[in-house]
Amino acid sequence: MADNSGGGKGLYLIVGGLVVAVAVLAYFLFAPSEQPDLAIDLDDGIKIETN
Repeated sequence: MADNSGGGKGLYLIVGGLVVAVAVLAYFLFAPSEQPDLAIDLDDGIKIETN
């Protein structure tokens, strides 16, 4: 019979890497940005910028 010692370690490594990748992507997606959501410039006429 086959010995199953240490066979699941690679699976844990792959799943752990995917969890870290999803966490990093979620951080960049939902992190607060430095730019405002709505900016209105009245110096050179009316100019509205949105994200």
